[in-house]
Amino acid sequence: MNKNILLALIIFLASFASSFADGYKIKIKVNGVSDTIVYLGNYYADKKYASDTIRLDKNGVGTFQGDTALKGGIYLVLFPSLGMNYFELLVDKNQNFSLETDTANFIKNMKIKGSKQNTAFYEFHNYMAEQSEKNMPLQKELKALKDKPKKEEKIRNELIANEKIVKDHWKELAEKWKGTLFGAVIKAMIEPEMPEITVPENIKNQDSAKQMMQYLWQKDHYFDNIDLQDDRLLRTPFFAPKVNNFMTKLVVQMPDSIIKEGEKLIEASRGSKDNFGYLVRYMFGYKDRSKLMGMDKVFVEISEKYYLSNDPDVSWPDSTFVEKIRDRVVKEKPNLIGNIAPKLEKLETYEKEFISLHDLTNKYIIVIFWEPNCGHCKKTIPVLYKSFEQMKKDGIDVQTLAIYTQVDRKPWEKFIEEKEIFDWKNAFDKYYFTDFRNKYDIYSTPTIYLLDKNKKIIGKRLAVEQIEQIIYGMEGKKAPHHDKKENKSHH
Repeated sequence: MNKNILLALIIFLASFASSFADGYKIKIKVNGVSDTIVYLGNYYADKKYASDTIRLDKNGVGTFQGDTALKGGIYLVLFPSLGMNYFELLVDKNQNFSLETDTANFIKNMKIKGSKQNTAFYEFHNYMAEQSEKNMPLQKELKALKDKPKKEEKIRNELIANEKIVKDHWKELAEKWKGTLFGAVIKAMIEPEMPEITVPENIKNQDSAKQMMQYLWQKDHYFDNIDLQDDRLLRTPFFAPKVNNFMTKLVVQMPDSIIKEGEKLIEASRGSKDNFGYLVRYMFGYKDRSKLMGMDKVFVEISEKYYLSNDPDVSWPDSTFVEKIRDRVVKEKPNLIGNIAPKLEKLETYEKEFISLHDLTNKYIIVIFWEPNCGHCKKTIPVLYKSFEQMKKDGIDVQTLAIYTQVDRKPWEKFIEEKEIFDWKNAFDKYYFTDFRNKYDIYSTPTIYLLDKNKKIIGKRLAVEQIEQIIYGMEGKKAPHHDKKENKSHH
């Protein structure tokens, strides 16, 4: 054979083998089903996605196959004909193997060829099932015991001993399979072990100090056994819940704390494109998921640091999306809680005089943006005015700057006169000199802000009931009780 032809053939075969090696081929056989569609799905954060679809033949045999390798993670084989029942498998570097099982018990009857990791994965599943079965009689006996402390202690100690055996087994597996997906999954299941916390003798309130030190240790070591740069873990069922539990349960729900811990996670994941992208998006959306006031500060910080800074690792948003973010940041940043409220100068009052927000010297200043033709405003204004009067009667130094958002005086004056809200500072900006819509992000009415005497923003987009709770709380008084339905505000 001509040497050139032989060389070309060798190159072709090598490239063919290489392309096949980069793909995946997962053969399955499931006894008990035939001629049915099955899906190969994968976890991604807190969701599941379909990766491939095949039809099993009359013998329950089929092969998931593709030219491009699957991304590593825990995958699922789902059976629509069986009520979406499924079994899991590990997808790592080796993506050419077979699984055989039956519908009687997917896990217990699983047989695997060509994948030592999946063999170990199912041995682990069966081991855990055996341990659970072993503990069940003890737990049942413990639950039934009454007034037998010695017997209870004996059973509890036995359960603790069994738990230690299981955890020791996990540690052995994590070390044995170090570097593999199976090893990473097992290690992630192991909670970091807190050392004995010792509080210096010169510190008062020893118990409280110890609890705080334990909390700080747990927060700082929460992700010790999870490699945030291992993007395979994002395609498991535990990564996203772990992140969410940390951010919502362990981190103090204050904007600065959330920003600090969220950015630490993001930066720790920067070596993984997938994990980094997920965590940036998770923190970007934190404000919308949280029901707590003030989380727009998290949105602004994450937007500026990652989306608006030309960060080379933030490659997914297009220019249109970035400009939308920029616009929202421009509108939200000036009126973040804790900021000094933007100036509102030379507002024309109902009495045809002029007033500025910073002229007010009251301890509490309520700023409401409203209009008389707004249905929610018609309900909210009288309720807020009644609350305002009650606060004045209770000796609270409070004033309301009620800003009409339109320009026609007649309907505004008529509403003020009909509702007799003369004790407020009623004003409007006929020529829109103050730019209040942008400064205070007014896109709906009514919108209510609460300021202190220094014009620092205490709260924003509040309902009447929230205003009462905040002011009376700061005064150390009990807020008056109202029907919650009448205190609703439009946000």
